[in-house]
Amino acid sequence: MLNVYNYYLQDYVSRTPRYSTHKRRELRDIYKNIVKMSASEPLYKIDLSESKQACALSIKESALCLKDVNRKLQDAPLLHTAGVHSSSPDAVQASLLHRMRLTDFPDNSCYNIEVSCLASGQHNFGVLLPSEKAPLPEGSYSFSVSFPQEQYSFRFNVAADSSAFELQSKLADFINKAGIGLNAQVAYNKELGINRLELTAGQTGIYGKSSFTLKDTEKPEDAEAGLVEVFGLNQESSPAQNARYSVNGIPYESPENTVSYEDTLLLTFRSVTEQPVSIRPVPDCNAVYDALEEFTISYNRLIQAGKNAIQENKSSAFLLQSLSHLVASHYSALSSIGITAGEDGYLMLDPDKVGLAAVSGEADSILRSDSSFLKSLDTRLESIILNPMRFVDKKLVAYPDPASPLSERTSPYTTSIYSGMLFNNYC
Repeated sequence: MLNVYNYYLQDYVSRTPRYSTHKRRELRDIYKNIVKMSASEPLYKIDLSESKQACALSIKESALCLKDVNRKLQDAPLLHTAGVHSSSPDAVQASLLHRMRLTDFPDNSCYNIEVSCLASGQHNFGVLLPSEKAPLPEGSYSFSVSFPQEQYSFRFNVAADSSAFELQSKLADFINKAGIGLNAQVAYNKELGINRLELTAGQTGIYGKSSFTLKDTEKPEDAEAGLVEVFGLNQESSPAQNARYSVNGIPYESPENTVSYEDTLLLTFRSVTEQPVSIRPVPDCNAVYDALEEFTISYNRLIQAGKNAIQENKSSAFLLQSLSHLVASHYSALSSIGITAGEDGYLMLDPDKVGLAAVSGEADSILRSDSSFLKSLDTRLESIILNPMRFVDKKLVAYPDPASPLSERTSPYTTSIYSGMLFNNYC
């Protein structure tokens, strides 16, 4: 057994579970549990084949890993990392600027957000022109685009008999590829056969001046007007504006639709609100989901170890039945936080239910340190870890005499020898 375990140990010794290391007092408790367990253990003979040893070790290691995850779930700080919930994320999205705990917020804290205006950039709508008409004579045209702090100059060549739609499409592509913070597109009415060029500033908000202006700088001698004038590109349709919003009734203004509030929240405005949007701190949904996902994976690993062992050890059915009964007795509570069990005994996780349970606080009632489910599971795992040979087929020789003194029918090493002990590394 020891040689076999030494072989398997190489994969585990470097990743000792956090909660499977113990203090001297805890070692004494483990010893007492072994003595107590040995008092009721029958004498049996067992064929220690490699497959039986591997099955017992697999069950023990899987139980150790699940116990580690189970203890982590009972750690209050793990599931008390704060997140934020928006009552209308389509209107106002919210996130935390930095990692916080729920206790960092005042009790029943809530932020009511109202958005009366979104920040937007300046819009220029050109004049409507017949799509097939050639509005400009052949030649080279130059124009400038001026922003508050910089200016760009462009030269655009017009081929003979080029239609308005063709020229505006090429010019829109030309401006977009320049990457100067100006977005251009052609608005086309197929039924009427007319189109115009529309320009929008990439930068939102009011910065003291117009977001941008265009001006003709050069045109061919036979052209009556330049490109900007003919297309009406300098016609301002709607000016830039700031976002206007309020938090708990206090008004604010911002040139952007993403703002920070009190070094705590990052708010992103998506639309004007008809009624206040409530932002409140909740348990971090991602932290809750990650913790539950780790739990279900570890639980399913133990189920898989039992299923592998049952192929030649019918006694492994007791392991599967024990876990199944435990889940069934707490099924209502588990399903309320998104954990369900399939007919094969494996646990499944519903992300949507997990998110709702985290926001409502229901997950905390199942995953806190005094949870009856987690405490019952911990007790059951402790029994599996101390004696995984219980789930391996063996021949019973005799049961202990219950009338004999406890000191005569207890041997603290009876169970541990058959279990592979394994406490040197884990305790």
